[in-house]
Amino acid sequence: MRQLLLASLVCAVSAEHHERISLVQVGPPNECVANTCGDRYTCEVRECRCEACIPKKLTCKDIKCEPNEKCVQTADGPECQPRTCADIRCAAGEKCDELPDGPDCVPDVPTCEGFFCRRGTNCYIRQGSPICLPNTCEVRECEPGLNCIDTPDGALCRKGEPIGTCEGKYCPPNTVCQVSAQGPTCAHI
Repeated sequence: MRQLLLASLVCAVSAEHHERISLVQVGPPNECVANTCGDRYTCEVRECRCEACIPKKLTCKDIKCEPNEKCVQTADGPECQPRTCADIRCAAGEKCDELPDGPDCVPDVPTCEGFFCRRGTNCYIRQGSPICLPNTCEVRECEPGLNCIDTPDGALCRKGEPIGTCEGKYCPPNTVCQVSAQGPTCAHI
């Protein structure tokens, strides 16, 4: 009995920095008899052959993040962080977009946004891709009810009837006026 009391006292002193200690003499060395530590602790056998309940080190397996978050293991333990487009793979024809409620795959619709064209040309979407074309009525597409007019500042869409001849019509350099079904247009030479 004296040995048990002495072993329990030595075990208590050696594990005093842990939050919870069970001073139970155990059976075979290095084996906890009963796991009475609870979910947030792990049972550990001390040199004195008594059980000590030590707080578990949490991992990403132990926590659940929101759907738009991911678990990242840090030095302080697991942490939920917002997902980014780097965490998502989108299907063909889609691209990842950072939305207010998190990243999501959206249709990849080509635009001229951020597409640079040199002076005298404009960006147009042709065959699903942005392309720079001369700013003339030859390439400009006007909405229904509007007609294209070539001017020194480029092609403009205006209301009104197109003039049926090339007389007095402006055309940019390296183009020539040609009359077509849409009226006179400037075509590349």
